Amino acid sequence: MPRMHPTHLPEKANRSERQLFTAFEGLQDRDDWVVMTGLTVGQHVAGLSGEVDAVVIAPGRGILLIEAKTAEHVEYRDGQWFLAKNPRPTKNPLVQLDGARRSIRGFLRQRDLLKGDEPIARLVWFTNLGRWQFDNGTPHDLTFFEWELAWSDDLAKPAETVERVLAEHSAWFGEAEGVSVDPASLTAEHATDIADALLASFTAASSAADRRRARLIDERALLEDQELVLDLLETNPHLYFDGPAGCGKSWLVAVAARRAARAGRRTLLTCWNMLMAESLRELVGESPFDIEVADLNAVMLRVCGLEENPAGADDSWYRHELPELTLQALAEHPQRGGFATICVDEFQDVAGVPLLMDVLRALAVGGDPAQARFVLAGDAGQQIMRAAGERAEPLPAARELAPGLVHVRVRRNCRVAPRLLRAVSGQLGRPLDHAGDRMPDSTPGALDVVPVAEGRELPALLTALKAQLEHFGPDEVVVLSPFGAQSSLVGRFLAREPANREERQLRDLLSGERAVAWRSIFKGKGLDAAAVVLTDITPDAAAWADERRLSWNDMLYVGMTRAQYGCTVLRSEGAPWSGELDAELGAARVEAARPGVRVVGGAQNAGAAAAMVAMAGRSGGGNSKG
Repeated sequence: MPRMHPTHLPEKANRSERQLFTAFEGLQDRDDWVVMTGLTVGQHVAGLSGEVDAVVIAPGRGILLIEAKTAEHVEYRDGQWFLAKNPRPTKNPLVQLDGARRSIRGFLRQRDLLKGDEPIARLVWFTNLGRWQFDNGTPHDLTFFEWELAWSDDLAKPAETVERVLAEHSAWFGEAEGVSVDPASLTAEHATDIADALLASFTAASSAADRRRARLIDERALLEDQELVLDLLETNPHLYFDGPAGCGKSWLVAVAARRAARAGRRTLLTCWNMLMAESLRELVGESPFDIEVADLNAVMLRVCGLEENPAGADDSWYRHELPELTLQALAEHPQRGGFATICVDEFQDVAGVPLLMDVLRALAVGGDPAQARFVLAGDAGQQIMRAAGERAEPLPAARELAPGLVHVRVRRNCRVAPRLLRAVSGQLGRPLDHAGDRMPDSTPGALDVVPVAEGRELPALLTALKAQLEHFGPDEVVVLSPFGAQSSLVGRFLAREPANREERQLRDLLSGERAVAWRSIFKGKGLDAAAVVLTDITPDAAAWADERRLSWNDMLYVGMTRAQYGCTVLRSEGAPWSGELDAELGAARVEAARPGVRVVGGAQNAGAAAAMVAMAGRSGGGNSKG
């Protein structure tokens, strides 16, 4: 993770600045980079002051100055810019960067911190417009290069974007007459000196003691969880991260897997949910080391030499037949396992399922768990795919897998806006299990519970989506339901032709070129989105959950806490916040909280609920985006 300054965005930061900050905050394997956001240039050469939305100092590559822009549309004609619905629509963003670049270059030269050949490039980042919307009618314009523009698509790959722009800059100006460009001159030590000088100048109104105190506070907030990983992985072979939604457990497990692979250990990073595995793959990033990142079903298929699951596969296949085939294959071909480190996210999904636990043991090097390291993460309260009689307490199960395991309680919320988290807790009557918030309390966040009359579900969904899309892009919003593709409101709607103009609008939002993602809560477990709209919150859905002995309250909690900033619940009249079995499950959790007690039912015939365990994350329903 790069060194971020500041570690928290101020309240005044606009949407594009927040998107940029979030993109860089999530960077991995760029520990020597420095990213400064929202920096005021007091010593400006072209005015009293100026501001740079982001400065990225990348050792061995160069310095990139970024101007982030949000506009309904952008037009460039005859050398003039027009950014619709922007506070200063005709201001040239590249000229802004030129002034900042001259100011920074002059400031650093005065302090003998610039040799003169360090690349300093510029980039205008349109965070709400996709590259597909860009139609360059003047590809050879003299005033700028096309590679000096970035788009919303690039927010998913900030490191690649920065490196591409700096490489293009160095390649072009390296051939220009009278220009000296040498990216190698920007060493890590040199980059730190430059960053320290710039940070000091940007905070000139503060004393050195103030700056030091602010840095310590910011660094503590940012590095608290990282210190857990760095310290504990050094001295403990087995870890179990236990915490409620939003505490960064997935990030910690991904960091542990990446570190183990970098140390030369053959590593497996897995989970039950297929979409969650994709998210873990993004967290880990591309790696030249020996690391496999895949959902457990895909791992078992690979070990067995199978391309896919049989058509119509049910619970018996996922929890019995395939694991048994996997154990046989590993006995005959141990090299198909042989992992020295096994990391499992959402461990509660497999805890207490005997054959799946046996598979994890058999995947260890030599088929012996004692020879491997285990890093696990889970939350007993998010076992929404299990019937009451089949719930397991994951910590005791983890200790069966690795007896010397160290239990790490992770309780610091770092993903959900505190206001939203408190609103969810109050609405569901569910005490917060968080020790604090990494995100500032001022972070915008809201829960909106909308009463929906019978027959008005689709108009209510359209209104909710339009409201969220005023603040977030289509790729930042997801619609969740207790049901999958065939039974959910969205699934049933998309299976027929729209009946009117409103329905055509809704259909375009849900299945158009830039469709809002939709899926079941089960399939979305472990994932997150800026905004969530919950549908099918009805008395019938709660009864459906009770019939299958699933916790309705847990299901709503997981669905609502997938949202980071905004959540809309479309609630039908009479829909409860807790099901009939939630009191029973609460008592079971109290019982299970006693040391050494594990709640694992012996029933294997929970019907649809058990099948849901097997199928969630594979065919839970919905479109495949986001």
